[in-house]
Amino acid sequence: MDMPQGPDKNPPAGGRKPRNGDVLELRIENLAFGGQGVARHNGLVVMVRRGLPGDLVSARVVRRKKSLLEARVLDVLEESEHRVAPRCAHFEHCGGCSWQHLDYAQQLAWKERQVRDHLERLAGMPDPPVLPIMGMDEPWRYRNKMEYAFSQFTDERLKLGLHAVGRFDLVIDVDDCHLQPHVCNAIRNHVRDAGREAQWAPYHLRRHEGAMRHLVLRSAHGGAEVMAAFSTSDEPFPQAQEIAESLAAQFTEIKSVMHYVNTSLGGAAIQGRGRVLLGADRIVETILGLELEVSAESFMQTNTAQCERLYAELLDACEFTGQETVLDLYTGAGPIALLAARRAGRVVGIESVPAAVENALRNAERNSIANVEFVCAEVEKVLGEVAEKHHADTVLVDPPRMGLHKNALAALIAAAPRQIGYVSCNPSTLARDAMELCAAGYTLRSVRPVDMFPHTYHIECVARFTKD
Repeated sequence: MDMPQGPDKNPPAGGRKPRNGDVLELRIENLAFGGQGVARHNGLVVMVRRGLPGDLVSARVVRRKKSLLEARVLDVLEESEHRVAPRCAHFEHCGGCSWQHLDYAQQLAWKERQVRDHLERLAGMPDPPVLPIMGMDEPWRYRNKMEYAFSQFTDERLKLGLHAVGRFDLVIDVDDCHLQPHVCNAIRNHVRDAGREAQWAPYHLRRHEGAMRHLVLRSAHGGAEVMAAFSTSDEPFPQAQEIAESLAAQFTEIKSVMHYVNTSLGGAAIQGRGRVLLGADRIVETILGLELEVSAESFMQTNTAQCERLYAELLDACEFTGQETVLDLYTGAGPIALLAARRAGRVVGIESVPAAVENALRNAERNSIANVEFVCAEVEKVLGEVAEKHHADTVLVDPPRMGLHKNALAALIAAAPRQIGYVSCNPSTLARDAMELCAAGYTLRSVRPVDMFPHTYHIECVARFTKD
């Protein structure tokens, strides 16, 4: 009787291409931007989830492409000298972190290397001016915002946690996220326990039924002030006021509880109509001496300590006379614009989210800064007109991960400011935009990586360009 065969291990050169389910023995050689280890097998690149350079692993093929395989580690046969025990019990399955098993000094080294590599390969710069990366002294409990999703176990017990690696439909029930302050973990667990007792029905992304979608926690001053924002579908949430009062009674840090009704079919956490359940509709954070009001909807860097270093690096890299006009693109709640206003003659910020512009205006008033104004519009649609009106000497940009919209980049080049300060959260799009700016006569003077997101592959950079 023939016995079923297990997956092939290391098919010989010239044999068939590995299939899904095959188990390969691989030596990890590199780290890709995206956090995966990189190995090679019979001329094929293999991207290995949770693999580290120096590891010898047994890995199962989970996806096959034309010239690329994706695999998942089954067993580490020989450990990299830089492999460490992850602190979080959820690390193997949770999508929140990708590098907790990599020594932090090596995380920094790889991030700096990847910034340099992107500029060399994608922007064609043989020796890009990359400065040493700014890391954190204590790279834990740093996140001031986290979006937790509601779901349920097979026995219908409520889950409240983060999505599994590569999955939008699977939530890992989290007890302690080591990226958030302790108080935020306690608040999340309190909400989950109350929801289990009240038998809340989580929203199902495929069936579009159930009430509870997300719990968003924002904190300020290291957790001294916390906002809890509930996102639900349009199904009833009769316990909303009760849970708000329960949170306030249990946690003195709670300063705001919000409720948003989100009827979209997508996975966005905060969207739709919002109402205050308790306290104010915002909390206040301090950045480099600025008091900044932050709502659930407005953008703010999620690592306050490194945010201060990031903004200081941006402003120190640029040369201000005190008389110039500065444009701040994608201004959010206005932190960069308001900090720049302390050094420049006048600042104009552009932002497309009305709630963020409202925050920015209140922040200017709160900090008694009068030499700043804000335009509520999409940057790519109004930059040309705003630049022509104000004749800016300096333009500061902090675009989303996609980088500058092509129309915004064209308008920026046409405006020809003397210098550009560019905050990037994606070295690929930074390299793309740098190539365009340099082709238009700018010189990249410096790039400083800043580690805003320890234990993940994400990298923030500050770049300065000047017009030749």
